[in-house]
Amino acid sequence: MSPLLRTSLSMQRRTVIGWGIGLAGVVVVYAAFYPSIRASATDLSAYLDKLPDAVKSVIGDDYTTPAGYLRAEVFSLLGPILLLVYAIGAGGRAIAGEEEARSLDLLLSTPLSRAAVLRDKALALLLTLLALSALVFVVIVVLGPVFGLSVPIGDLAAACVMFLLLGAVFGALALAVGAATGRRAWATGVAGGVAVASYVLNAVAPSVRGLAWARPLSPFRWYFEPDPLTAGVRPTNVLVLLAIGAVCIAVAFRSFDRRDLAA
Repeated sequence: MSPLLRTSLSMQRRTVIGWGIGLAGVVVVYAAFYPSIRASATDLSAYLDKLPDAVKSVIGDDYTTPAGYLRAEVFSLLGPILLLVYAIGAGGRAIAGEEEARSLDLLLSTPLSRAAVLRDKALALLLTLLALSALVFVVIVVLGPVFGLSVPIGDLAAACVMFLLLGAVFGALALAVGAATGRRAWATGVAGGVAVASYVLNAVAPSVRGLAWARPLSPFRWYFEPDPLTAGVRPTNVLVLLAIGAVCIAVAFRSFDRRDLAA
């Protein structure tokens, strides 16, 4: 492990611990509510049948099963929101934050090249997202059965892999915008705006015929469909998200290498 990667991980340690506690708390709270949800399964199923297709495309149509409940409450709503807020913030700070703090010049005054700095910053982002996704997996495996919230380990692992990839896509987008502009506000604003727009697109496209063609443009379509908690990992979905992230990282390398940092 390079010194810069080690330092980057060390500097994010408290932040990652805080976000990890938040994500774990979300999982525990929702798991604790599941017994009451399961007890009201008949009434809830009748209610969910009447919901608009846009809502059902997000939360699924089997809310009262363990897999359906986890999809709706942990992997579709607050879980991704928390992960993406962290990923976009960390991606925006990775280069643009260093530049605004006037510490990037110090880094580049060492024998490290721009490519090496960007590489280690991107690896630190990926490793912290991996840690948060793994934590969600462990908490569900350990505490889920206590509340009757049990799903096959393989399917849960598939959901957490897609969870990680979704965070990596938007974190890489924020990193790319920050590397291209040197402005953290631009990085977080653009990545956050794209995240919201693509989430809404994925939700409303099934109900709006004119938007059906655009739905594959949303990373959430490849994250959500088919549901990894019931269908497992689909190679096509993984490859699409990896490709989006790879393009963002390639743009980050190219723009950071060419940009005049003194401007």
